[in-house]
Amino acid sequence: MSVPQRTAKSILEIAAEVLVRDATASLAQVAAAAGIGRTTLHKRYPTRQHLLVAVAEESLDILDRAVTEAIGDDPGESLRDLVDALVPLGPRLEFLLRQPSLDAEPELQARWVQVDRPLTEFMGRVAEAGLLRPGVAPWWAVSSLYAVAYTAWEGVALGKLAPLDAAGLAYGTLMGGIGR
Repeated sequence: MSVPQRTAKSILEIAAEVLVRDATASLAQVAAAAGIGRTTLHKRYPTRQHLLVAVAEESLDILDRAVTEAIGDDPGESLRDLVDALVPLGPRLEFLLRQPSLDAEPELQARWVQVDRPLTEFMGRVAEAGLLRPGVAPWWAVSSLYAVAYTAWEGVALGKLAPLDAAGLAYGTLMGGIGR
């Protein structure tokens, strides 16, 4: 019997949380955190790598949706919306950027490029609109965006930053660094 899709989603959410806290967490630790048996988890994800790939795929789906929904016609407004959308995704960004075994998954790497492409193109439009300092490459702007979004989320998670202040601080930091 397979695990229902709703349960699979909650398992992946829990797995992402566990793996962000401890990148070396075992399937047994993930199963315990999800409140399911290890055998149940193994039926759905036979190996730890299968679970990592599933979490990465879901994380990329979430990131892709957030980027697509945030990018509109107005580059300035869209950039602010993008920061607002990405800060809560800090754990997913951390997972994607800090799981070394994902580097060996060519399909995931191709998907990451696919998700990054519209974001990089958008940052090119932000630069063309005169919102970025001259000479800031769109890829650098994207990397900076990911970094401030993750750092703001981390500040909230550590209790150093109020959740309502996080996106504003991230946006201000981004624009203070690469903005005009």
